[in-house]
Amino acid sequence: MPAYFSIYVEFSRYELDYDTVKKLFSYLDFAGLKFKGGFNVSKDNSVDEINDWNQKKLEDNYVLGYTEDASNDYKQFCFEYGGFSEVRGFFMNGNPTEKEFELSIIIPEDEVVNEDGSYKADAVQKLKDFARILWVMSEVRTIQTGLELGEGSVPESEIMAGSAPSAYPFAIVSQKMFGQMKQDDYDFEEINAGGVIVIPKKRNIV
Repeated sequence: MPAYFSIYVEFSRYELDYDTVKKLFSYLDFAGLKFKGGFNVSKDNSVDEINDWNQKKLEDNYVLGYTEDASNDYKQFCFEYGGFSEVRGFFMNGNPTEKEFELSIIIPEDEVVNEDGSYKADAVQKLKDFARILWVMSEVRTIQTGLELGEGSVPESEIMAGSAPSAYPFAIVSQKMFGQMKQDDYDFEEINAGGVIVIPKKRNIV
């Protein structure tokens, strides 16, 4: 199994509505991520079946138990996007904090990161392109990126308290959050819906 690059899309459980998952998928589709099929145990499921299953799991505040079979977990799904060999998504409830959940979208890391640790400019641009569209969904709290051996996403509350988001190599935060960050450490671009794309100046994108 390859190492994976991750995009973390953070949501608050307080904003979970009856159609959140369906709405999210419509934004993903509009951003260019075309549903390809389910993954593993959900490989024979339709997009509606996967969405209904995951919506119910989120409404039930479900977290897979240590002794439970993985077939009880949130259903994973695959997309076609940007010429990447694999684009797979799944939900993580109670992450990064108990009152939140996130959509993780993973791509083979070597398709985004060069052997010397720099980032591939074409790949990063494709990921930024769909992330800026997804940001327009009002329920999205942050969009962060990370590597296989990273520590995962940083809660919105910690960013508001001055912590840096996970940006390997970029993140999208609100203008209010960006106001609490060390702005001199970043190249940034203001985007629609009060968002800011931030890239740490020490990231090398070639």
